[in-house]
Amino acid sequence: MARISVEDRSRQFIEAAARVIASEGIAAATTRRIATEAGAPLAALHYCFRSKDELLDEVYNHLSRDYARELDPIPENVGLAEAVDLHIRRVWRRMLNAPHEQVTTFELLLRATRLADPEEIEKSNRINRSMYDAWVSSTSAVFRDAAERSQLKVKTDLDTVARMLIASIDGINLQHLSDPDLERSARLIDQLCTSIKHMLIPAAPRQET
Repeated sequence: MARISVEDRSRQFIEAAARVIASEGIAAATTRRIATEAGAPLAALHYCFRSKDELLDEVYNHLSRDYARELDPIPENVGLAEAVDLHIRRVWRRMLNAPHEQVTTFELLLRATRLADPEEIEKSNRINRSMYDAWVSSTSAVFRDAAERSQLKVKTDLDTVARMLIASIDGINLQHLSDPDLERSARLIDQLCTSIKHMLIPAAPRQET
């Protein structure tokens, strides 16, 4: 039997934890339950992670830092309007293809509301801010690079646009998870693309007649 590297084993546990949290909630995500989901010995989990909190931190990282890396690539030569469409739709495809990741994300973001210890609440809030900062940074970078290629000066601050996009697509996703309707969600994604482009792209100058 091939030996599994620590990196690959850690990834197994991170993905297993995300599935358990999505299906059963954070409270059910014990190290034993996660090891069972991963099909690996509990001792291997404790070898990869010093504690459950460390494992949860890596789940946060997987859903923020690593999330952007695993999206379909955007061609380097596209302009801003096309980059907006491609980015929003690739994020939406990922949400549809891995719904458990979205449920896990919502569970983790709301974790602070169930805590009583002020230090634990602050830690959870700090990690939440880190997740959003990663999403905002990666989204802003896509639009900034495309705007530079298009030689456009965007109408609205990129941080604001990125946060509006994240809030909107999270809302569409939550609605879809609660009441799946692919046709309705597709219409909302189309409208979101239009709205974000309107926020970013200056209107073309009027031609004098």
